[in-house]
Amino acid sequence: MTPTIALPMYDYPELAGAHDRLWRSIGERARRAGLAGDLPLTQVCGYPLRTSLSGLYDVVAAPVYDVPFCSGSTHCGLIVVRGNANYAGLEDLRGARFAVNAADSNTGMNLPRRRFAPLARAGRFFGSILLTGSHAASLQAVARGEAGAASIDNVTFALLAEHRPEAVSEVRVIAATAPSPTPPFVTPAPSSDGLRALLFDALAGALDELARTRPDHGLHLPAIERASLETYGPLLQYEREAAALGYGELL
Repeated sequence: MTPTIALPMYDYPELAGAHDRLWRSIGERARRAGLAGDLPLTQVCGYPLRTSLSGLYDVVAAPVYDVPFCSGSTHCGLIVVRGNANYAGLEDLRGARFAVNAADSNTGMNLPRRRFAPLARAGRFFGSILLTGSHAASLQAVARGEAGAASIDNVTFALLAEHRPEAVSEVRVIAATAPSPTPPFVTPAPSSDGLRALLFDALAGALDELARTRPDHGLHLPAIERASLETYGPLLQYEREAAALGYGELL
């Protein structure tokens, strides 16, 4: 029994073994609970869940990560600059080039858009935007001086700091965005209450098992919390607030 769509986010090669064990355990538990066929479970970014992916998924759970800047099932974006750059605060970034992992990223675009909105003038703050394709690539762009700053998902930052310290060694954090619900575990819509409950229990049980058998697994994912599509409503509220301040696009 395997996922029908993809492995979770944060599935770096260094964590492949832990993720494989987690998904194997989830599948076994779901099968014992009566689920036939492939495992209809994956993880997506919260902002596209409510925008470009609207109507395609139902929420099963919100993950809880035990890394800095997380509280319960929330995370945030960390505004990073090159370590030796002369940027002391957000205002100093006016006119700089900003690296973004994806145009619809919550931590890379949506949350910093709201964070910088009060500073925008005539709908602009940055000089240009650099689309990089991943948070790791955004970090690299900042470290190399190809961009002045980026907003990096704090879970990504913590995992890279632990497993690839060189990836964060040349940058520093100067601010954090507002908190946001963590990227949800989801199942294709429409789904039943029974299926979502089965998947929640299988995921929670698998995490407990992984913590008992491999306490050093490195995922920093000790638990999950109940969540729904409405849990991710604040992400659209941040979008509306930025637009109300005249900053509908991150530029």
